[in-house]
Formats: sequence, C-alpha cells, structure tokens
Amino acid sequence: MASKKKQKFNRSIPVYEIPFRPPYELYSAVGWGAASLMALGSWAITDVPFFPVAIGMSMSFTMGVIRFRQGYRQKIKLDRIQNGGELWFMPWADADLKFQRATDMGGMWYGKGFEWTPAIAEKAHYLLGPGAPLVQPLEERLETSADDFNGKHWLHHLDDEKDLIVPLDMLKGQTIIVGTTRSGKSRTFELLIEQCVRRGEAVIIIDPKGDKGLAEGAKRACEKYGYAERYSYFHPAHPDISDAIDVMASWSRATSLASRIAALIAAGGDANSDPFVSFVWRIVNNIVHGMMITGEKPNLKRLRALVDGGAEAFVLAVLKDFLRQAKVEDAALHAYLIGKDGKRLEGVEAQLQGYKRYYREIHSKESPSSEIDGLLADQEHDKEHLSKMIVSLTPILTMLTSHPLDFLLSPDPKTFKGKIITPDRILNQSLVVYVGLDTLSDTVVGQAIGSVLLAGIASEAGNVYNYTDNPKPFNIFVDEGAEVLNQPLIQIANKGGGSMFRLFLATQTYADIAVRLGSKDRALQVLGNMNNVIALRVKDSDTQKTLSDSFGKAAIRRMNMTYGHGVSPAPHDMSQGNYGESLVPTEADLFPADLFSSLPPLHFMAMFAGGKIMKCRVPLIKD
Repeated sequence: MASKKKQKFNRSIPVYEIPFRPPYELYSAVGWGAASLMALGSWAITDVPFFPVAIGMSMSFTMGVIRFRQGYRQKIKLDRIQNGGELWFMPWADADLKFQRATDMGGMWYGKGFEWTPAIAEKAHYLLGPGAPLVQPLEERLETSADDFNGKHWLHHLDDEKDLIVPLDMLKGQTIIVGTTRSGKSRTFELLIEQCVRRGEAVIIIDPKGDKGLAEGAKRACEKYGYAERYSYFHPAHPDISDAIDVMASWSRATSLASRIAALIAAGGDANSDPFVSFVWRIVNNIVHGMMITGEKPNLKRLRALVDGGAEAFVLAVLKDFLRQAKVEDAALHAYLIGKDGKRLEGVEAQLQGYKRYYREIHSKESPSSEIDGLLADQEHDKEHLSKMIVSLTPILTMLTSHPLDFLLSPDPKTFKGKIITPDRILNQSLVVYVGLDTLSDTVVGQAIGSVLLAGIASEAGNVYNYTDNPKPFNIFVDEGAEVLNQPLIQIANKGGGSMFRLFLATQTYADIAVRLGSKDRALQVLGNMNNVIALRVKDSDTQKTLSDSFGKAAIRRMNMTYGHGVSPAPHDMSQGNYGESLVPTEADLFPADLFSSLPPLHFMAMFAGGKIMKCRVPLIKD
C-alpha cells in the first residue's frame, strides 16, 4: 500500500500587537518583585531552608528584571508620543561636524529623521483612530499650552531618528520645497546653503520678499569658512550697498539675449505660442545682431534707447560698419551717396537711403546678410503696427532701466565702483550671491528682475552643457518660486542636471505655480521635473492631496472585534453569545493628506528620487 503523506494543519496566526498600549509588563514586574521579597521574608521568620528560597528569589528577580525592561521600553514609547515637542537648537560646532561627515560621504545633511514605511504608517493611522486618546489626554487643562498650536509632534516619535544624508548626485534631479508661511522654508534653505558654501560651490539665492535672515545667513556662512570675499549682495531697495548684476553680459549666441527679453513678456507661458512675444523676440534679436556688428556691448539701457527711438542712426551705423568689414571701397559707395545736386548726402535719413540702395542693389546680390535684412525690415516696418506689436516690450525695458536699476542691471565698468556680477562669474569664481527682489514694495519690477536673471542663468547652463567637460556645481535657491517662474526656469528644472545645476525651488502651494503659468497641466509639468519633494506644513487641501497621492498607498492592518448576545431558541439554553476578533488589511494613504497641516515647524516629509519617503526635522543652528 502506498503510504499516505500526513498533512499538517497550519495553525499559525499572525501576531498583532496594539501600538502604544499601556506598559502592563511593569505591573508584572512589581508582582515578581513582591514575590521575591515574600520569599526572603518567609526564610527570615520561619525555618525554611535557604537553598529553595534562594532559587525562588533568583527566579522571581530574573522574571522581574525581564518584565521591567519590556515594560520600560513600552513606557518610553508611550511617553514620547504624549510629550510636546520643542524647537531643535544645535550649536554651530556640532552642526559643522555633521556637515563634515556628510561631505566625506559625498552627500548633504538634511537633519534627522527616519524612513516612513507601511509599518510606521500603521502606527500613525492607529493614533488617528482608536489610539487618539493617547495623544489627546482627557484631563482638563487650566490653561492652553503653546505646544497645542505647534502641530502633532508625535509624528516624529513613531520611530528612532538618525542622520539623514542625501547623496549629492541625487540633487541633480532638482528639489521642490513646499510649505506655508512660517513653516521653516527659509531655515531649511539656510541649512542647505551653508553646506554648499562649505564645499566651496557657487550659490545664488533669489528671494522675492527679501528675507534679511536668509541674506545674513549666507554672509555669515562665507565668513565662517573663510570665503568673505566671495559674498555679493543685490537689492534694488539698497542701491548704496548693492552690487550690480549685468544680466546681458554672459552669452554664447546672440539669440539667447533675445530669448531673455522674450521670457520677461511671456512670463510663465510659452514664448513660441504668442505672436506678440515672437515679434518682440525678432526685434530684439535683430538689434542685438546689429550691436554685434558695430562692436557695442548689449545692455538693457542701450536696448531701451533703440526701441524708444533713434533706430535710423543705429541702422546707418550698422550698415557703415558692415560694409567696412566687408572691405567695400569708398569709390563703390560714392555714386549712392551723391545727391541730385552733385553734393554728398547730408543727414541720417538721406545717407541711410544711400547705403540701403547700395546694399540691396549691389552687395546683397553676392553676399546677402540675414542680420542686415532683418534690421532693415524692422526699420521699414509700419510704425503704427510696430508700436502695437511691441506695446509690452517698452514698459518692461522702462522698468528695468529706471533708477536705480539703470546702473544695477546695466552697469558701466568705468563708473560703477562695486562688484559687477554675471552668471558666468558666479559659476567660475564660485561666488555666493544673494538677490533680493523687493516684490513687497514693487511686485511687477521685482518679478521682472528675477525672470531676466533666471533667463541668464538658463543660458549659462546651456553654455556649460555644450562646452564644459567637467562642470562645476551651481546651486540655485529660489524662494517663493511662483513669483519668478518662467520658461527658462522650467528649462533649468528639466535639463539643468546635465550641467550640474541644482535647483531648490520653494513655494507655498502647487496652486501658486498653476496661477503663474496659467495652466494646471503646465504646473504638473514643472512638478514632474522635480525628483525630490520636501513638504513642510501645508494648508492648501489640493496641495495636500497631490502630495499624499504621490506618496502612494499602504496596507494597514486593523483589529476588528465583534460580540453579541441573545435569547436561545433551544429549550435547555436560556441565552447565547458570541465574540470574535479579525485582523483585516485595509488600503489607506501612506501619509494621510490632512496630516500635512499638522506638521510642526521645521518638520517635513520628503520623497527623494527613487521613491524613498522620510519623516525629518531640521535644527536651528546657533552661532
């Protein structure tokens, strides 16, 4: 007979322990301790032999120690979630040791935290549901504690924290920091900026509101690490102490200068989709090419002068230099510069007509120039139509060339006494530049300054990508990013990583980005380029939901209990009852959306490239 294989019934039951239960083991430890004392007392007052008493005492003592350790650990866990939290202050010397360790590991120190796993999420859901009384004590208070207004500190006590060091290579994926006012965005910036300065990297801080603490923090960091001469300060409200930024100085192609101006008009939109923006781009591009022919250095002041008027004299100068560079003899031009009376033509208009005739009838037949053709077409364009097409260009240039921006954005090296900053100098000299836009005083002008500066930085990123084999890191910190968001900044977010440009973009809500760009889809495009997300306290419900959805779901176990009783129909049973327990896995948010509004100041949830989710906090560093 074939032997029958005996099958074993699997009686294993999944172990589930309620998180943060009372420390019942301490009661047991007290009982074992009492048993040990009773054994000792019985030996002292009776004739019981000591040996069995000693065995009983040692067993009771051992069990008491084991139970005490188990209960004490449980009590510590319970105390941690019930105690309020305080701001974390760290001496600078201790922070510098953290920075050094992170640098040695090729990373950036983001404070302390722990990985937010499904097991941690299960604890959080328990404290939001059945365990809520544990973190919301029932006793009445005589007065309100300040901790009641600082968020749910117990979120950070769900696991043991450790140093969070993010590899620098991961930061090339760009970072967005979202958080409401007073949630800690600026202080988080300070922590990251100080480490960039310590490593000797280029840093630019674009701050629309003009946070004095952020500016002073960057300056202090430079002084701490012996780089005081690398610090530069720009602020239109303080022209007497402000350095200058030549926003049109660094470029590799003339077309990039036209793109910077077009980006101002397009704001967050696509310049290619607006005929007015495209027309402005063409006008500026032709002027810049003309300035290149004459050897002039393009700047905003000169551009405004040519747009406002005086185009004929400029076109004449360009034609003269162009033909001279083409080695056209004066004799060849003579017939075109003589009037009907036999005298040489006088006046700008008359001479311009002569040079234009020569170029079109003679020179362009053999050596046409698209730059000259474009410039002549613009000069001959219907004036009324031209003024309508560039109606948005004139006020922009006026804003950026009015005092004191006339010398702060278009500085003359011969007369300006301070530093003159350009995007390429920031990178090549590893400068640390703070740019305050003063949008509180003048929103439109501040946004224009930020937009044209970001356009220049985007152009520099393209230069580095095309012509540099071993690029240097360039760290770009943009606070209130929605105020200056434009197409060049989107390009930095999308393609800047290849040039070692690291973008840290801070905003209060995702809706701010959508409003700036005029489209929710374009806002999602920007967010999709951000591989690293840091979320401090967030009040906007749509932003909360977007963040929570991006963190994903988790299977949360819930203990369900059922019980009942009733009258039995059986003649011998007066009543019946039942009781049951079941462990049910339920799909839930890994981090519930409404918890983002309960994060304490300087606490954040982070999702880094690769999908790792962390709960962290950052310190306030004391000098």
